[in-house]
Amino acid sequence: MLNTYSIELRRSPLLTALPVMLLVDLVVLFGRSRYWIGVWPEASVAAQIVTLFLGPILAGVSAWQAGRASRAGMPELILGAARPSWRIEAARLGATLTLGYLAYGVGCLTAAAVSWREAGPGFLWPSYLLLGAVTLLMFASVGHLAGRMWPSAAFTPVICALGGFIVLLGTPYRFYVLAGPPDVRLSLAPVAARLLLAVALTVLAVVVPSRPVRAGRKDSSQRYLPRHTHPVLFGSAVGLLAAMVALPVAGELRTERSASSGDMLCSRAQDGAPRVCVWAEHRTYLPELSRMAERLGRQTWGKAPDAFYEYGLRRRQLGDRGFDIAEGHVRTAAIAMAHQTFVTSVGRCRPPREESRAWEAMDNIHLWLEYQAMGQDPAAADEGLSLVGVTDAQRAASEAVRKSPSEQRAWLARETGYLNKEGWCRPDAGD
Repeated sequence: MLNTYSIELRRSPLLTALPVMLLVDLVVLFGRSRYWIGVWPEASVAAQIVTLFLGPILAGVSAWQAGRASRAGMPELILGAARPSWRIEAARLGATLTLGYLAYGVGCLTAAAVSWREAGPGFLWPSYLLLGAVTLLMFASVGHLAGRMWPSAAFTPVICALGGFIVLLGTPYRFYVLAGPPDVRLSLAPVAARLLLAVALTVLAVVVPSRPVRAGRKDSSQRYLPRHTHPVLFGSAVGLLAAMVALPVAGELRTERSASSGDMLCSRAQDGAPRVCVWAEHRTYLPELSRMAERLGRQTWGKAPDAFYEYGLRRRQLGDRGFDIAEGHVRTAAIAMAHQTFVTSVGRCRPPREESRAWEAMDNIHLWLEYQAMGQDPAAADEGLSLVGVTDAQRAASEAVRKSPSEQRAWLARETGYLNKEGWCRPDAGD
């Protein structure tokens, strides 16, 4: 079997396609985004998402490789061979998977290498890497099975590649994730269900007899499949059905991560400034977040809270008030920090819907606080962020933040005056 494996490895068309797969791997890894560098869960997701593009290539090549044997009359030749057909198919599929996982492994090691210096303690999260490996196994197995059943040199590989990609994107049961915030993790049951599906497909791809190419061999399928492999075929079919049932039952791929399962890092820019706490995996953002909290602590309006926590570190039954970092953009954290500062200073305001000027004042003050936190020109602070429906507030806050301190205080007093009516703002009861 090892001899067959080495022959298939040398003859695999993936040897020719391997440089292309490596190029696709690196282009997707660095071309999609680079905010993941220095953050272990995000780097793990970036390495995993590459399988969405490597998988179709692997499926197409696997279908061509499996079909090549059928087109050469291999099903008829192995009737007289002493070696079982499933061993030959297992060696052929194993060679395809070896080269596919080689390309995948290069991407994973590259993601780890470029993140190592900035990310601090830790490493790539194995659950995300396993999910990517399961995706590749499923693509290769489906391609191999299709190639044995319909040994076309062009049609089957193209359908496997394009069709598999479309189905993978369209299915409600995700086999990939696009982002890896540290407050979530992959659940064991959904990953296990997907692994069971991939393994069942792999066994079927190896054990199911190929369609005979020559006419007049109606009994050939029985002779391809020895009796002792019947339980294996039956077991794989049962496993496939069990996996299809388990997919909806297992639930979502990701679940909330308990704050006790990870380390929390806290810092403050200077004595007296608000403290900022983040997940340990987001340590690279802590210096900038601490400076943002310091700016909010010394601004001329209201009072900042004593501490800011990243989303997921202090979950409550009524919700999580922590800040978020979306795709490496700290402006989303500034939005949450500004809101917490507003609530600490004024309270929770609920003006009637018809009081449009009060709602406008709230938007104006919120954006002014965001600009204070960012410490940048408003145009630079808003770059790359879509703030739908607050164009007027952006204009008003941008003009206010460029005024002198005394003029800003007068502007803030005027805006706050629109809120302190009829008890619209009440102190926040939460912690």
